[in-house]
Amino acid sequence: MRQFDWPAGVRLLGLLVTAFFFAAAVLQGLLAFDVLGAPPPPQEDFIERTIDFFEWQQSHWPVEFAATALFAMGFVALGGLGALLARLASRGDARRVLVPAAYVGAGGIGAASGLFWLGVKPIATSPQYCDCGLRAEEIMSRLMVLNVAESVQLWVVIGAIVLAALGAVMVAGIGRAAGMPGGWVWLTLVIAIVSLASTILAVAGAYPFDQLTLLLVAGVLVPIWALWLAIRADSLAPATGRATAEVDAGG
Repeated sequence: MRQFDWPAGVRLLGLLVTAFFFAAAVLQGLLAFDVLGAPPPPQEDFIERTIDFFEWQQSHWPVEFAATALFAMGFVALGGLGALLARLASRGDARRVLVPAAYVGAGGIGAASGLFWLGVKPIATSPQYCDCGLRAEEIMSRLMVLNVAESVQLWVVIGAIVLAALGAVMVAGIGRAAGMPGGWVWLTLVIAIVSLASTILAVAGAYPFDQLTLLLVAGVLVPIWALWLAIRADSLAPATGRATAEVDAGG
C-alpha cells in the first residue's frame, strides 16, 4: 500500500469500526435489558413454556439479526484496521507481524461467530414443529441445540476478544511511537483490560455486569478509540514513510 493510501485506509476503517460497534451495542442493549418487551410469564408445562420462549425470541429476531450482523462486520473492520496499524512499526519490529496476526485472527473469529449464530438461532427457536406425535422430543432437541450453540458462540467470541486484547496491548506502544496522544494509549490499554474482564463475567454468568461491560467496550470505548484514530490518521505515517521522510530531510 502506498504511503498516501494509508491514512485514507485508517480513516475509512476507523469510521466503519465506530459505526458498526456503536450501532450493534445499541441494539444489543435493547435485547439484553428487555427494552422491546419482557419474556412471557412461565407456564407449568415445560414444553409450552419453551414454545412461548421460542415465539418471544422469534419476535425479537430482526433486531438480534441486525445486532449480530453489525458485530460481525465490526470485527472484520477491526481486523483490517489492526493490520494497517501494524505498518506503524518498523520492519525489524516483531509487532509488525504479531499485531496483524492478532487483529486479523480476532476479526475472522469474531465474524465467524456471528455467522454461526445467524445460521443456528432462527432454526433452533422456530415455534413450528412436526405434527407427528413427537412434539416434546422435537422441542427438547431444539432447545438443547440452542444451548450448545450459545456455549460454542460464547467461547468463540471469547477467543476473538482475547486476540483483540493482545493486539491492543501491542498496538498501544506502536501508536505512542507514531505520535498518538497519551490519552489514546491509555484508552487502548483500558479497552484490553475491560474486554478481558467482560469475558470472565460472561463465563461466570454475572448478569447484568457482563452485558454492561460489553456495552461499555463495544458502544463507548471502541468507537471513541477508532474515531480518534480516524481523526488523527493524516498526522500518522507508516514506519517506512517516516524513515523516507527522515532521509529526505537529512538530504
